[in-house]
Amino acid sequence: MHVFFRYVAILILCCGTVTLKAQTADSLLVVDDIQFDVKEYHIDKDNNDLLINLFAISYSKDPREYKMNTFSTQVVDQKNQSHFFSSIRMGNVLVRFEDKQNYLHYLLEEDKPVDIQVVVKGWKQSTLPTQVKLVFESSMEEGEFLEVSIPLKRP
Repeated sequence: MHVFFRYVAILILCCGTVTLKAQTADSLLVVDDIQFDVKEYHIDKDNNDLLINLFAISYSKDPREYKMNTFSTQVVDQKNQSHFFSSIRMGNVLVRFEDKQNYLHYLLEEDKPVDIQVVVKGWKQSTLPTQVKLVFESSMEEGEFLEVSIPLKRP
């Protein structure tokens, strides 16, 4: 059994960022003891901004630091093209793309949902977003980043 865990650890270390898709039959998306859900998304027709509203809930018993890699976090459209955010707000923490801030830090507390809003300016109304990819540091291994793809169903 220990050999299996060592093999998995070596495989993860060699791969760098790990992509996880951990959906269950309930369509809950839980990665690294954090549940991610889509509240809603829409295109603001006046500004041509795509607004994606998510929330995250930590199941960790202790407060934990959530460290998001902002430049790896992107929105994917139906043509499988990635788009950078204009701004990401998590709770009261705001990161704008032009600030060139690599990480967003937030302290998650057990069972306290936190809102995450991703805004992409200049979104073409004829283009449909299909998923948002969040990249954040693993709670188990410092320096290991996990990628979670959150599907966006049509509103």
